Amino acid sequence: MTAPLPLTSWHTGERPRLLMVMPYRQFVRKARAEGFWVGAIWDPRLETPGYLDDVRAAADLFVTVDFTDRELLRRTLRDVATEHRASVILHLGREETMVTAHEVAEELRAEVNPASAIRFLSDKHAMRELLARRELSPVVHASAPTRSEVPAAVERVGLPAVVKPVASAGSRGVFLWREPRDLAAWTALVDTYGYAGPFLVEEYLRGPEYSVETLSQDGVHRVVGITEKVLGPPPLFVEVGHVHPAPLPPERAQAVAELAVRFLTVCGYRFGPAHTEVIWTERGPRIVESQARLGGDRIPRLVELAGGLDVERAIFAGLAGAPPEVPEPTATAAVRFFTFPPGRVDAIRGLEELQRRSYVDELTLRLRPGDTIDAVRDSKARQGHVIVSGATPEQAESRLAEALATLEVVVDGTPVRADGRTAEAPAGADAQVVFVGYNAAYLRAIDGSVPDGSVVVLEEPDIIRKRDLRDAAARFGCLDRIVPAHYQQSAGALDLAADLEARRPVAAVVPGLEYAVPAAAALAEKLGLPGATEPAAQALRDKVRLREVCDAGGVRGPRWREVHGPEDILAFAGGGPVVVKPANRQASVGVQLLDSVDAATAAAAWERTSSAAEYEQVPDRHMKWRFLAEERLRGPEYSVEALVRQGEIIFHNVTAKTVVPGPYPVELGHLLPAPLDRDTRAAFEEAMRALVAATGYRTGILHAEWILTASGPALVECAGRCPGDYLIDLNDLAYGTRIRLALIDLLAGRPVALPRTAQRASAIRFLAAGPGTVTAVEGTDAARALPGVRTVEIDVEAGQEVRTWASSWDRAGHVIATGPDADSARRRVLDAAAAIHITTE
Repeated sequence: MTAPLPLTSWHTGERPRLLMVMPYRQFVRKARAEGFWVGAIWDPRLETPGYLDDVRAAADLFVTVDFTDRELLRRTLRDVATEHRASVILHLGREETMVTAHEVAEELRAEVNPASAIRFLSDKHAMRELLARRELSPVVHASAPTRSEVPAAVERVGLPAVVKPVASAGSRGVFLWREPRDLAAWTALVDTYGYAGPFLVEEYLRGPEYSVETLSQDGVHRVVGITEKVLGPPPLFVEVGHVHPAPLPPERAQAVAELAVRFLTVCGYRFGPAHTEVIWTERGPRIVESQARLGGDRIPRLVELAGGLDVERAIFAGLAGAPPEVPEPTATAAVRFFTFPPGRVDAIRGLEELQRRSYVDELTLRLRPGDTIDAVRDSKARQGHVIVSGATPEQAESRLAEALATLEVVVDGTPVRADGRTAEAPAGADAQVVFVGYNAAYLRAIDGSVPDGSVVVLEEPDIIRKRDLRDAAARFGCLDRIVPAHYQQSAGALDLAADLEARRPVAAVVPGLEYAVPAAAALAEKLGLPGATEPAAQALRDKVRLREVCDAGGVRGPRWREVHGPEDILAFAGGGPVVVKPANRQASVGVQLLDSVDAATAAAAWERTSSAAEYEQVPDRHMKWRFLAEERLRGPEYSVEALVRQGEIIFHNVTAKTVVPGPYPVELGHLLPAPLDRDTRAAFEEAMRALVAATGYRTGILHAEWILTASGPALVECAGRCPGDYLIDLNDLAYGTRIRLALIDLLAGRPVALPRTAQRASAIRFLAAGPGTVTAVEGTDAARALPGVRTVEIDVEAGQEVRTWASSWDRAGHVIATGPDADSARRRVLDAAAAIHITTE
């Protein structure tokens, strides 16, 4: 094969002649605007007669041919290109005929890319084999030439696995195979397309997904921008939206862009647009696939709205030898595709109102009253779209949420908004929210703000008995029922997925407690809902696993080792200060700070840590506990509360923590937002992004605890659920938010807009009492009367036994106060705590 000619080599004094296969009408117009003679070759079955009339009118030459007859297509291309002296043959349409067109172009020395490069971009299996040979973006995969060979390929790759038709596009036939019984569902899906093979089976890559839009010129690849994808639920992965530019931290954006550029170079791609899809996994970015064309789904329009670049015309300007500069984006643009549920359309409301919104750039709806809506199995089945833009990502997101709430379609008598909610009900009214683990504080906070009876709680049978929760549904209007389920160190809750869905659609799965985090993530994944991802949840629940992934991901932390007895503690500590803790418990239970270690202190520490118990919090069956010893870090302690959507942090707060001195590091108080300088705050933001990337965390809430060392923030631990210690209430007071409701919306896949700056400061102080029997509690009324005091709660009463603090469960109560700044909030909460006296004897 000869090398592609430099683009300047075919420029002559006459008008350059461009033969395009499957050119969209705007491509023809923009190519001619750059001075090209344009010939267009189309298959008349692939577009409407009216559309093709537009192409015919715009082109200098229009020819039709059956694209499914490859030899006829080859002959037609040769004959037309030869007769009309085509300088270049260019194909920017669908992938199925790209290789054929480029092979003919090579024969006639009219190519801008070698056919081999297009083959790598069009054939998913060839792409994976090339990447494996080059040791770039490794992904476990297997080939299945026929349908009958797919189950064996799935077994070789391991579950869960993604099965893709090799010769398909637009998400058609892509399927997440999660368990052996999914064979029937996959067979039914490929039957609808009549596709017999070949197939590619790949490991399931978990993480946020992006596309990298590039323009290449003589083998130099320029990144136009990175687009964030919004995907529908598995197992089908239909794209339902895009945001450009993706709200990515600079270091992640650079890594994603560099991977796409390296990939195009390895393929031998020389000229034109490319659309490369990348998933950010816990192991870093991984190529999903790439196409030698512009991104679909109106991504070129998003690029133009965000930065002013007409990327379609830029292709032909580059072909003419004058590639434009790529401007920096000055706005954010978003598209959302409509996926109304199956049924009969009775009415459409809000369409004209939405058309009048100044920020709406495009709006299409391919539905009319009387139409029947089919289930959305691929991109073609979507019913329309809306495009909005804003000066900032937050403004674009807010406008998109407003637009989706405006448009509604009445389907089988039920009004459904474009954001998926039923029109006359508040968030979640059309479905149930499943909590894994009973959390009374959470239920109390949302009661009255979510529909009555819309919440179901899964709880361990032993805990229902111990905490007397049999009649808990009567305590909250929102709570429909409590369902017994084994979820702590058990997959039993997954067996309820079908029953839950059969009774009522599940909108979101929320981890109610620390021990529920893995089960909630697994259940959400099984139901096709946003969540942490099961591997990330397992890492957050087990500090040994968390240390492993953080070490691999470059997250700063202490030296550590898993320990199995006092001899391991002694060997690790070497006599110096050390922290000994359970790896998979909660609430500081069993955590000890040792200033020095000898054989006796190691034995005593092991006894206290390994025998720590939580009677009401765990089931009676045997549980497996792990333990670790860590280097004792020095420095002030902080926590970060973050909401994460598809791997990106959308809300971030740093809290200053006060811990009691001594061997048991129980929290004494919190203050937020922490009074930090700009550089320190930026260091925490960077550390949190690294933590999200290292764990592969996708969607939900994180509560990460850090020690600020001389080298920067070092991770103590991280939880994948709402934090305790009333930190959610403190955040709500400071920022004017309702984070518990926002988390439900986030886990339901709904738009969420949250502030970036606090309105005030808030603080909490926990109350202590000397060990013994409580004889009196005084000063509560005086504390409540002080300025800025929001809450005074006492958890002990006369006659109750109290003990020295060893965990969070031993505290006697708390006070909460707010102020215009951190200093005033701190003073107010300390004054309130000082006014309360708990006497013991």
